[in-house]
Amino acid sequence: MNWKKFLSNALLAAMIFGLASCLDDDDDDFNIEADAYYINKLVDGVWVHGITYYVYGNQTMSSATVVTPITMETIELQAASGYYNVLVNSPEEGDYSTSYPEEGNFQFEVTSSKGEVLYSIDEQEFENLEGAKIDSIEFDSSNFLMKVTWNEIQDCDGYYVRMYNSSDELVFEGYGVASEVTEFVVSEYYTTGNWGEAPVKGEEYSVLLQTFVYDDDATSNDYSYNIKEVTITDTTVTWEF
Repeated sequence: MNWKKFLSNALLAAMIFGLASCLDDDDDDFNIEADAYYINKLVDGVWVHGITYYVYGNQTMSSATVVTPITMETIELQAASGYYNVLVNSPEEGDYSTSYPEEGNFQFEVTSSKGEVLYSIDEQEFENLEGAKIDSIEFDSSNFLMKVTWNEIQDCDGYYVRMYNSSDELVFEGYGVASEVTEFVVSEYYTTGNWGEAPVKGEEYSVLLQTFVYDDDATSNDYSYNIKEVTITDTTVTWEF
């Protein structure tokens, strides 16, 4: 799995939807929201960790960097595909580590296309969020659906289900569900998410389950751009109809 593609379109879209409601694109003043969040994933039975950084602006941006709190490394963000006013840096495969990631104040510096510079600090504490594990995947050929179930994680805020083909291309991305929900239906005939392509009988697909939690100080007005941590588990299935 190409984990560079991890940054969930559903999560990103949710962030941008929330940000757009708070930042006025027509405002003459340049405004930004910046966030760093942790990613945990299981690789060959070993948990590894990385950090994603992103910045949303109400105007186009020419550059953005973030300085990490411990090593003081300067990381450059790049334009997010499909979004003119979002810059992002997601970890490459080699960026993940078995060591816990840095904690503290992540310092962002963002420059607009007009040359205006803004600064933002995002304080983060690593939680090592437990990830829900897929218990079962059942196909119902008569109703053309696949049902995914998992164990409940008490200290999370919700889950996302995604599906990739053997070429690491996103096939399906489900809408987010609340923390008490422990099942999800994947189907072309139910509006539970968005399809990138139709599944093919007999083809293998990777099913990813993302458990996420918001920042401790996130509110109902700003939770969409205050992701704290995401933990990913996955399995492989063969499509049955």
